Amino acid sequence: GGGKVSVQAQSDELELTGQRDVSVSSVAGKVLITAGEELTLSCGGGYIRLKGGKIELGCPGNILLKSANVQKMSAASFDVSPPELPRGCGEFFILHSEKTGEIMPFSRYRITTSEGRVFEGSSDKDGKTDEIFTAAPDNMVIEFPDSLEETTQKEKTE
Repeated sequence: GGGKVSVQAQSDELELTGQRDVSVSSVAGKVLITAGEELTLSCGGGYIRLKGGKIELGCPGNILLKSANVQKMSAASFDVSPPELPRGCGEFFILHSEKTGEIMPFSRYRITTSEGRVFEGSSDKDGKTDEIFTAAPDNMVIEFPDSLEETTQKEKTE
């Protein structure tokens, strides 16, 4: 495909696990891994931990340093700000008949965002939809699959 791909867990942990190999590669660029508090690489009992501006090396065996030259220089740091997650917007609607203005309890609905995301469900006894989460407030179209009435008035409720 074309374009950027972004994966975010906006309110909890994100975990990637593979039964076999897992690869992260960049063909024509760089790979940057950042963490707000701590970054640990671990394998076979050995580890590299970056935390609080320090680097900790640990292993059950030898540390092999293979280099033509090792230079000790003054301290340096590399500050990278972690990306900010979008705050998002969550709202639900109370369904009203466009013709009569009456609340529509237990009615099937389909809500389509301007981005083309579709949410389907049934309103509760008070005509309330499930909460719909979007990146920002959005214009939405509400349809009723079981009815000839295609759109409705919507009452935003906090």
